[in-house]
Formats: sequence, structure tokens, C-alpha cells
Amino acid sequence: MGSEFVLALTGFIMIGLLMFFLLKGKASAMTLFVVLPVIAAAINGYSIAEITDFIKKGVSTTWGMAALFVFVITFFGIMTDVGMFDRLVKKLLYIVDGHILGIFLIVVVIGILGHLDGNSPTTYLITIPALLPLCKKMKIRISSIMVVCCATITVMNLVPWGGVLNRQSVTLAMDSNELWKMYLPMQIFGLICCVVLAFVMAKIEKNRGAGKHNMEEVTEGNGEGEAIVDLSLQRPKLFWFNVLLTIGVFVLLFTTSLPNYFVFMLGDVIALMVNYPNVKDQDARLRAHAPALISLVATVLSAGVMVGVLNETGIIVAMANTIINILPASMGAHLHLVFAFFGGFIGLAVSPDTLYYGILPVLIEVCGQFGVPAQSVAIAFGIGADSTFTMAPVIASTYLGLAVSGLELKDHMKASFLPLWLIGLAMIVFGCITGHIVM
Repeated sequence: MGSEFVLALTGFIMIGLLMFFLLKGKASAMTLFVVLPVIAAAINGYSIAEITDFIKKGVSTTWGMAALFVFVITFFGIMTDVGMFDRLVKKLLYIVDGHILGIFLIVVVIGILGHLDGNSPTTYLITIPALLPLCKKMKIRISSIMVVCCATITVMNLVPWGGVLNRQSVTLAMDSNELWKMYLPMQIFGLICCVVLAFVMAKIEKNRGAGKHNMEEVTEGNGEGEAIVDLSLQRPKLFWFNVLLTIGVFVLLFTTSLPNYFVFMLGDVIALMVNYPNVKDQDARLRAHAPALISLVATVLSAGVMVGVLNETGIIVAMANTIINILPASMGAHLHLVFAFFGGFIGLAVSPDTLYYGILPVLIEVCGQFGVPAQSVAIAFGIGADSTFTMAPVIASTYLGLAVSGLELKDHMKASFLPLWLIGLAMIVFGCITGHIVM
């Protein structure tokens, strides 16, 4: 096996190449997720058998999300076909009366409520599909909606039952509720930042020409560039059935331990049987939505290859140790703030398990030698790394957000990275000022 230095070097090069090719659009995510980690593992001396084992372990963590995507996209595709969203859009337009700020504030509120379970896929599913048609009518870019939605998700992700605090409480050997009380002031401040971001994004969209004057398109038919609606697929008489079915799906998601993909699988079956009783029509609907699934599912499963290699080879821990070792001794007392500052970048490339079970313990040990409390290290690093997890290529839920919004990963990252990273930094600064994070 390669030395820690070689592991770290190949890791830095791999992540750098991944970000470069993704943002430049020079290669598909699927290609990069398969090719780069396999080359990195081979360079470090791992055999074909070992690499195969890494791949199996990694893909086992993403197949469930891939299955979820198949049935989620199909379900919301069917709901669009039957015309359910058309009536909901008209109702929302009436409620907000064409005010862009109202839309963005709705996103914050729905994001807070939808993420109370600490589950980002659920939040995407509640927020984006319902607002996407509305945004098209009002000429609001969905990328702007995603910025505010993702900002709210990252702040709400710091609940006691969320992924960050659950993992950190294990590492710190303390109750997650007690840890949350330390996080709470920064979380409240973060939500205030989300509201401010909503105002900023609303102002930007209004300056671009979005807003009330576009509402007439709801009654004028299809605007320029809009897809032609197939009225033969719509089921106006079944509107309330489809609304109740959608509500029922989300109730099952929130109140049962059934797998998410099975809940939507069940929803698909019922929706098809009731709206399109003819078997040929059902097959036609499935075929119609299949093209949207292929590349997405392939990308998610491919991301499992990178997750497996990064976790099983120890590349990520080697990268963290290298950074710690090259920093001057005078930075030791502030190392947690250095990692917090760069946490947004680290969170893009590292899975949560590796962040909080691999890197955090090392960071706590080093900072402890300089008298920095473990809780301060965990909070600072947690906020920093959590700030950009909604656009991390190695986290499967990222692709669900992309699937329901129709965005490409590179466009999502370009629009969202800076605002979300800055909110994370603002929360850390607030924590330092109020004394919740030891400097």
C-alpha cells in the first residue's frame, strides 16, 4: 500500500481534477467518479480484488438513493402529466400575488418545516416540485430557489437527530441534545441569515425581470419556449384524489419506517392504476419518464465508487493528517478555525462518516494539546463542513435535488457555493464572538 504522503498527494490531485473537470464541463460526473478513484487506488498499490471490494462497499451506500430516484421522478412526472401542479401553481400565484419575495420566504418556511426530520431528500421533494412550475411562470430561476432551499437545509441539518450531530455525539461520547444546545445560538443566527438571503435573491430576480407582470402567462397558455401540454393525459376529475395521494405519500415518509423508495414505489403503482387504468397507458407513462432516470441513476451509483475508494483506502484521513502536519506550530491553537474556514471545500469531497469519524477525532486530539475544548472543535468544523453538503458530488441526496430541479451539478455549485459557504462562515464568526466557539 502507498505511504500516507502518497495517499494524501493522490487524494489532493484527484479532488482537484474532479472539481476542475466538473466545473469546466470537460467530463461527465459518472466518468470522473469511476476513473479517478480507480486510478488513485491503483497508484497506491491496491490490487484488483481490493479495489473491487472498495467499489462494492461504496455502491452499497448509494443504491438505495438510486432506487428512490427511479420512483420519485416517476411519481412527480405522473403528477405533472395529470395536471395536479397546474392548479396548485394558480393557487400559489393567487396567494403570493406576484410578489417574488413571498416565493423565497415560502421556500425558507417550507425548508424549515420540511427538514424537521433531518432528511434533506424529503425537503427537496416537498419544496422544489411544487414551486418549479410557479417559478417558470414568474420567470424566477430555479437555481436561485435552490440556493435559498439549500441554505435552509444546511442550517436545519444541525438538529439533534440530523446527520452532523448524530455522528459528532458518537465521536464526543455525549448526548446529541446536549450538543445541540451548544449549536442552537448559531443555528438561530443561521436561519436569520437564510431570511436575509431570501431578500437578496428576491431582489436579484426582480432586477432580472421576474415578478408580477409575468402572471398573465398562467391564463394566456404556453409562453415562448414552454413545452406543449398534452391535455389527453390530464385528469381534472381526479385532482383531489391525486392531491390526497401525494399527501398520503409524505405522511408515510414522515410517520413510518418504510424505505423511502418503497413509499414512492407504492405511490407510483396507485397513481398509475387510478389515473391510467389501461396497461398500455401505464407502460407509456413509464417509458416517457425513463430518459430522465438513466443518467441520474448511473451517476449516483458511480458516486458510490468514489465514496468506497476514499473511505476504504484512508485517502481522506491521510489528506487531513498532511494538512495538520504542514501547518506551523503557532497555528495549533487555531487549527479548528482553519479547518472550519476550509470546511466548505472539505465537505464537497468527503462523505459525512469520514468527516466526523475519521477527520474530526484527529482534529480534536491535536487541538486538545493546545487547550481547545473538543466541543468547540466539533462545532466549528461541523458548521463549516455542513455548509456545502447539499452540493457535494459524493453525497447521494445532492442528485435528488438536481433531479427535481432540473439543474446540472456544475450550475448548482456555481450558484450556491459562495452564498452557502459565507453563511457557514458567518455562523462560525457569530459563535466566536458570543464565546460558543473558543478561538
